[in-house]
Amino acid sequence: MVARAAAALALFAALIASPRAVSAQPLPRLTVQTFWLTSDTARPKVDEPFHLVVTLRVRERVAQITNLELPFLADVELLGDERQTVGSTSGTLYRETITVVAHRPGSLSIEPATLQAIDARDGQPKQWYTNSLTLNVGGVSASALRAGAAEIWSGAIAVLRVLLWVLGVAVVVAAIIMLLRRRRLAGAVAAAAPPVPAPAPRPVIQRSRRDQLEDALVVLRAERTRASAIAVRAAIWRMIGADDGATLGDVLRRRESAAPETRELLIALERSAFTYDDDVQAAIQDACFALERAIGAAA
Repeated sequence: MVARAAAALALFAALIASPRAVSAQPLPRLTVQTFWLTSDTARPKVDEPFHLVVTLRVRERVAQITNLELPFLADVELLGDERQTVGSTSGTLYRETITVVAHRPGSLSIEPATLQAIDARDGQPKQWYTNSLTLNVGGVSASALRAGAAEIWSGAIAVLRVLLWVLGVAVVVAAIIMLLRRRRLAGAVAAAAPPVPAPAPRPVIQRSRRDQLEDALVVLRAERTRASAIAVRAAIWRMIGADDGATLGDVLRRRESAAPETRELLIALERSAFTYDDDVQAAIQDACFALERAIGAAA
């Protein structure tokens, strides 16, 4: 960057020194028609080159323009300079293009360029001025970007440090809470009373054959329906040791059914469970009588 700036200053010094060296020579006689300063952009960008153009038109045909001084460019970096002289029957058009770059955003003022010559109209030495320029440089400079990035990075590091500190404190607090809970649970388990033994199961009361026959008689007398008869039949079947699906013939062949009172009871219960509807009540009455006789025999 230092070498680039030194080269630009040397180029600018050469540009402004050349007219002054020639100014010691006699001034040329010129009829100045137009003399102005322009830019190829009104809004240049930071660190992006743009061009300033000095344009001079005179009536005389000349090979070169020697007494023209460029504006002092203090707020921009000079990158290059290009001169062009075009002669025609109507005179001479001189154009000088200066390549510059701005490194700071904001308003940029360019002073006028000057020309010294003898006015061919009246023979008097004069000095002409171009217009000045005011440009608005936009964007952000590289140094500002670097400074902003450094500031953001510093802020991020600070935030990260705070987060790590908070996380460390949270881990310590969580560890302390877990340790206290473990100690409290251990103390509670140690102080807990021994478990109460489960109560012993109640002994199964074995009901006698007479008790089961009396229960069947109570049920059948209380509800004289076919459904009650079927339920009592199934209970007596189980008392004898037969399955619910066993037929009357199967049950009568069992050794437990050998007693006459038992056989009479089984036949009466079979009739009360499966007889036709008009005979149900009479069949239930006979089954009750058979239950009474079986109870008397079991006494």
